[in-house]
Amino acid sequence: MKLAIIGGSGYVGHHLIAKLITETPHELASLSLNVEKIDYKSDRVTPHNTDVFDTAQLHERLVDCDAVYYLVHMMAQKKYDFAEAESRAAESLIEACKNTSVKKIIFLGGLGNDKEQLSKHLASRHKTGDILRKSDAQVIEFRASMVVGKGSVSYDIIARLVEKLPVMGLPTWAKTLTQPIGLNDATDYLVAALSLSSDNDEVVEIGGPESMTYEKLMRSYATWKGTRTLYVHVPFVPVFIASHWLDMFTPKPHARVGRMMVESLANPMIVTNDRAKELFPQIKSKPIDQCFV
Repeated sequence: MKLAIIGGSGYVGHHLIAKLITETPHELASLSLNVEKIDYKSDRVTPHNTDVFDTAQLHERLVDCDAVYYLVHMMAQKKYDFAEAESRAAESLIEACKNTSVKKIIFLGGLGNDKEQLSKHLASRHKTGDILRKSDAQVIEFRASMVVGKGSVSYDIIARLVEKLPVMGLPTWAKTLTQPIGLNDATDYLVAALSLSSDNDEVVEIGGPESMTYEKLMRSYATWKGTRTLYVHVPFVPVFIASHWLDMFTPKPHARVGRMMVESLANPMIVTNDRAKELFPQIKSKPIDQCFV
């Protein structure tokens, strides 16, 4: 089997490729704009500099691939409205998959209840899944909250704030529930999707074994890290102040993405059904304090 990983040089992408190299015999094509960033140390990985908006180029890369991992978001780029860009990219992918060997698209999106007023970020993630399901290929959309591991934008932001702020003002979103998942568990789901026997499209919510507030997540990380932080509830902290914290205490690329994700913190991001257990009973997610790095 030949697999394409679109976003192969990204955080989840390059870890997924490492797992696929170790655990499967498949041939891999890593597609991104920055393939030179990663040395995959395997002759089973072929890197291609690829623009997802260039449908003809993307089609050429996918023509002999059996399955595609779609690990793309547009929040880091500056040229376009990110939600519009994400929709355009998804449309480009389904057009590029026509007249190819692609039978399965595996997409990693975000949790969130469609019946609620979702943030722009989460609404765009869900819309991307909707667009991909127009494809003739089977689409497996995993929806996750924070993926915990070094290099994850949301996790790195939490870690930096806890480590660098001796006193942290907690806004109302500190009480929002989230259900983070460890990087290894998330990539286990992505790999297992290749062997899913069903031919139906699936939306699969994945998370760790415990839902918690962002405050509890930060306190748990502080305990693990051995850091003492004073937490003060300040319910009137506006979004632009939270964004300013990101500018001060996180790397600029993370801060840019983080500013767009801040409003998502008001949306509960928890698993609401047992579909992941039904389809992938072999995967047992670890408690989040065992996933901190």
